[in-house]
Amino acid sequence: MTSQLSPIHSEKNLTIASESQVQEALALVDWEKYDGERITASTGGAIYLVMNGLRHLIPNPTTYNNLFSTWGGVVVSDYLVDSIPSGPPLTSGAVLAKGSPSNIYLVTNNQKLWIPNPATFEKFSFSSNKVVTVPDVIINAVQAGPNVG
Repeated sequence: MTSQLSPIHSEKNLTIASESQVQEALALVDWEKYDGERITASTGGAIYLVMNGLRHLIPNPTTYNNLFSTWGGVVVSDYLVDSIPSGPPLTSGAVLAKGSPSNIYLVTNNQKLWIPNPATFEKFSFSSNKVVTVPDVIINAVQAGPNVG
């Protein structure tokens, strides 16, 4: 059998990584650099939001439409879908909400996650048209979670 590898990549120059070495290498990756990306596999199907270095399932089109104004900009990457650690899925019906102050939150999983500035809001491609204003008593009753971004 003739090798299809170039001389630079000959079989004698290859090192096979063990499964644990691959897992260790992936654990060292700073997945937060992908925060704000919406990702899907090449086979389609589920769309995920990368937030705080974790991959969160967007459970359905209604939830997606509550947060984003367009279906464009979703990154197709089997590597990211397979490699970024999984976080809890967004709650079905998750929303962007604010009270009377200008603080905007992603409300999901019984928590309000503060979006600390316009740059983070933009980075996540959230839609300002989707932000719901609610009475302060409601927003204040929701437990604070980690910040977005």
